[in-house]
Amino acid sequence: MTATTTSPPTSSKRWSGHSRFEGQAARNMLTQFPPRTRPETWAMTERSREEVIARISRPPLRARVKTTHDARRYGVCKILEWLETFPGTTWQERWQASPGNSLGFQWIEPVMAWLAERGEKPREEGLRSGILCLAFADVIRFDLEFLLRVVRTRNWRVAVVEHRDPEGFARLEEATDPVLLASRMGHTARTQLAMIMLAKGGGVGDITVGDCIELRHTEVANLGRYGDSRSLFYSLLKDIGQFPPDAPTTLRALTLYSGQLTPAQLVDRYQLEYQPVRDLIVDYLTERQPALDYASFEDLARVLALHFWKNLEDHNPGITSLHLDREVAAAWKERLRVKVTHRRMPDGTTTAVTTPRASYASSLGYVRAFYLDIAEWALEDPARWGPWAVPSPVSSNEITYKKLNSRRKARMDQRTRERLPVLPALVSAAEKRLQEARTRLEAIRAAPGGQSFTVLGETFTKANRPNRLESHGSSCAYDESGRRHHFGQAEHRAFWAWAAIEFLRHTGVRIEEMLETSHHSITQYTLPTTGELIPLLQIAPSKTDEERLLVVSPELADVLSAIVSRVRGPNGAIPLIPFYDGLEKIWHPPVPLLFQWISGGQRRAVSSNSIRKALNEVLKATGLTDSAGQPLEFQPHDFRRIFTTE
Repeated sequence: MTATTTSPPTSSKRWSGHSRFEGQAARNMLTQFPPRTRPETWAMTERSREEVIARISRPPLRARVKTTHDARRYGVCKILEWLETFPGTTWQERWQASPGNSLGFQWIEPVMAWLAERGEKPREEGLRSGILCLAFADVIRFDLEFLLRVVRTRNWRVAVVEHRDPEGFARLEEATDPVLLASRMGHTARTQLAMIMLAKGGGVGDITVGDCIELRHTEVANLGRYGDSRSLFYSLLKDIGQFPPDAPTTLRALTLYSGQLTPAQLVDRYQLEYQPVRDLIVDYLTERQPALDYASFEDLARVLALHFWKNLEDHNPGITSLHLDREVAAAWKERLRVKVTHRRMPDGTTTAVTTPRASYASSLGYVRAFYLDIAEWALEDPARWGPWAVPSPVSSNEITYKKLNSRRKARMDQRTRERLPVLPALVSAAEKRLQEARTRLEAIRAAPGGQSFTVLGETFTKANRPNRLESHGSSCAYDESGRRHHFGQAEHRAFWAWAAIEFLRHTGVRIEEMLETSHHSITQYTLPTTGELIPLLQIAPSKTDEERLLVVSPELADVLSAIVSRVRGPNGAIPLIPFYDGLEKIWHPPVPLLFQWISGGQRRAVSSNSIRKALNEVLKATGLTDSAGQPLEFQPHDFRRIFTTE
């Protein structure tokens, strides 16, 4: 392994070849659920300047505080005077023709410059109040892109709630946990609903599925705003029955995941230059697709398009033939043997680490099969495949699976030998961390907001949020150095780390099998001879496509009982949760998953990354090292190997 250090990167943006299709699932969903289109005109935007001013000067649009009303009236008057200098028959048309529409937060600059040219002294706060008033009075319906850059204060949300649809927001609040509404996530959700209403018109009850998807897609495209909490607004509307039965269960990560891509989309991620070979790879993938699961299909596309042809184009500009010279083929294989990953260092620099490619032999196998399949298909359809039937650059002798499998088994056996003796220490550490996390959580819940408390020999000060309903129940505190701790989240991670370790070591299942285990998986069998009940755990088909039944040991029964008790809803039932299959790139229908938690104000499936992070936290606390003296790493699959060894 080699490493080179470089300067900090100028951008953290991921390679565009992959990100081009992020959010493809959202774009597909917009076809099924199109957003509302803004009409060309409506009553308020056709009113004269005098009529608009008169409308905002009487209830319910008139502000209760005189200074606020005066500021709004000044802003409305000056903005409308400025807009009258642009073409259009409605205020909406004039706004679209003005430079303010494309300037976002800087919309105010041309207005102030125009007023200064007239010899007037602009009042910035009044102008900002005026644009807000024109929005909630429905005189102008702003683009979502504009609103995302301008709506930065609670005044916008409060104004929409008070003046646009107070009854609609009241119905929503009646059906929602008041603590959730009072939280930052609740404020964000209502702000998002307000933005949709300002852009589309209407009230809360008029918001559609397409409106919600369009907002999330626009947020990500313009501001890169990801996060589970930013889809809470959709869940609030769905929970009150506003959307049709076939509406998406959640918008969580819908703007991030691509869903299943077509062969052309998979290939076009890598922007191949020579179109005929690009088309050939697409045709080949189309032929192979029915016989492959999506994960294998995507892997095949990556190898052929990126690791094979894109690699050749990058190092052999102008290449147009699959018939490779011996030197070109040899150089490509040498490059394929290694991979380069970039790791960010604590000082902000990045280190390029070169390591052997574990999938080298399988990648060669994909390429060899590509050539052999084309040669075989050329016999049946020479017009289509014949021009591409050339000798393979990969011989059968180069794919030595026996030696490769032997080496891989040796590596895995060594991993198991290193981890088997320390498993008891890992189990003890997970139990200790969970107990300590619960002790801290109980202590902070008992402490008043803003007061200091001592737990496990450490002193903390509980966060004080006097204006929020959740202040007393806050699980945030600051230690003596001022560092912030979230004891609720820490207890969540500690519990699921413990639950995952116990579940995996007592079952030996794969991580995806564990995360897809539902309450329906727990069953029992009655022995016909004695009538004894044997608890069983049903493991859904996974890698082997075979369903399995495992006998539940007393230790595993305790773990399952703890999980079920934790995830039960207020009605005693385990909530139904949809989950995303990261391998097949599809959403599964809601089921009562055992591994679920509340994140961003919504119940969601625990992800494999969350489990891995939780395991790493436990390992870090143990201080365990491997034979090289490096911190010991535990992957979920290591428990499966240990289980089979024991």
